[in-house]
Amino acid sequence: MLIKDIDRYILTRPDVRESLEYNVVRKNPLRVSSRIAFIYPSLYDVMLSSLAVDMIYFLVNEIEDVYLERFHVRSLKGYEKDPRSLETRSPLKDFDLYISSIHYEPDIVNLVNLLESGGIHPLRRERKKILILGGPGVMANPIPFEDIADVFVIGEIENTMKEIIELFLEYKDDKKRFLEKISDLSYVYVPEYTEGFVKRSYVKDLDESFYPIRQIENIEIEPVYGRGFKLEISRGCKHWCSFCFESRLFQPYRERSLQRLKEIVEKGSRYTLGGKRIIIYSLLMPASIDQIRFLEYLVENGYKASIPSLRINDLFLNTDFLDLVSLLGQRTIVTAPETFSLKIQKTYFKYIEPETHLLSKLMYIIDRGFDLKIYMIYGAKWEKMEDIKTSIDAIKKIARYSKERGRSLSVSLNPLMPRPKTLFQWIGMRELDQLKNILRIFREELGGIIDLRPLDLEWSLIQTSISLSPRPLGELIIEWSREGRGASSWIRILKRHNIDLRYVFEGYKYGDVLPWDRIIIGENVEEVAKKQYETLNMILSR
Repeated sequence: MLIKDIDRYILTRPDVRESLEYNVVRKNPLRVSSRIAFIYPSLYDVMLSSLAVDMIYFLVNEIEDVYLERFHVRSLKGYEKDPRSLETRSPLKDFDLYISSIHYEPDIVNLVNLLESGGIHPLRRERKKILILGGPGVMANPIPFEDIADVFVIGEIENTMKEIIELFLEYKDDKKRFLEKISDLSYVYVPEYTEGFVKRSYVKDLDESFYPIRQIENIEIEPVYGRGFKLEISRGCKHWCSFCFESRLFQPYRERSLQRLKEIVEKGSRYTLGGKRIIIYSLLMPASIDQIRFLEYLVENGYKASIPSLRINDLFLNTDFLDLVSLLGQRTIVTAPETFSLKIQKTYFKYIEPETHLLSKLMYIIDRGFDLKIYMIYGAKWEKMEDIKTSIDAIKKIARYSKERGRSLSVSLNPLMPRPKTLFQWIGMRELDQLKNILRIFREELGGIIDLRPLDLEWSLIQTSISLSPRPLGELIIEWSREGRGASSWIRILKRHNIDLRYVFEGYKYGDVLPWDRIIIGENVEEVAKKQYETLNMILSR
């Protein structure tokens, strides 16, 4: 049964028991039939920034006979001590069902650590209660986690969560029967029972889907992106950059209508501590004239906004878009050229234009008075020193240009990490020593000139080793949790168990059955990966 007026359960004034939280749901645990623990496998301020958490929290708590409470990680090292829910300070063992969402694969070790700290066995075969996992980190390849979780949700929250909870309420006293029944759902993978294909479920019309008008905030602790109302304006992406994992998981591209965005903002901004500040979430922006009109609406009505990473396209350059961004209070433009080498651009299937054209567009942003942050990728196996030098020289030109105009430049530098459902699943990651050498060159050439922020290579290896794994890793992850959760610990454990990492560095053989082939993302995702791989081979053979 759904609650017609969930507002009567929501605490709108801060309470010490919730660590000064605002907009939390308050129910009497003794008056519900099931208590559900949502375990967020990262830090509290990161959890506050997650729209997915608000989505799950308020969607599930609309069910009257259920109370979903939150747990989070206090530290990314060592051993968690006596984890308690934020809402009622209850221990994990008091809950009937555990749910978690993995956005970043290495976070699985934090989930395992929290479970063990709370007296819950991390391995499903040793655990009486059910653990359900979802999120981008498990959607394409649940295999690494399948000896930990009982159930995997391959799909979007709004389309799946209530049906799963309702099934649980019906069969909660019989784990075997629940797993049998839930395995019948087309978007659910149950390691113990699923035999055929599992097809992702997604929202067809964002306007008609649930949206959390109330969102949890904290009086003292700011989220990663600052205070404000979190607003997803679109989902998915129109483009098919060969390395991009998240865009594939959320195909097809969908937008909320201008009218629906206005409705959400007008309602949601009443309940936020951020006043009239909107934090915009989108993989692709700007993507339509309606998005420009939405920014105009925000400006006209006195809102400020945080804008996501932008794609430099005709809408960006040929409209008043940058004026609107400035009026909304944004001082830094974030964008992702990835590389300035035309050859590498072709293999990334992104931009594909001469370095001078891309440079002129970035300089245009600086001329308009913005600081600039750019994302770069290095380490494709066919990338040569001349390609790296092209990117370094281009960054130096931007650095000089920005300095002359009193603007700042920061560069986020990331190694190419192969992911399932992309063409790089058949290619693999460049050897770590080679990546270290390339990173050294970037540091030598750009250190002191710009704010250079390279992603840690060991953590990149860890993420790839989990993401592409053909086997369950539960036992190893438990060891990792008990040995401190550090990067060096995971690498030691892989060596100790003689784990062959050829799948990381060589990829899988094109044409062979892949470990995750039973998971169908759909919307041409699998077909595009094959076509791009074949096109790549033609490009490289010229």
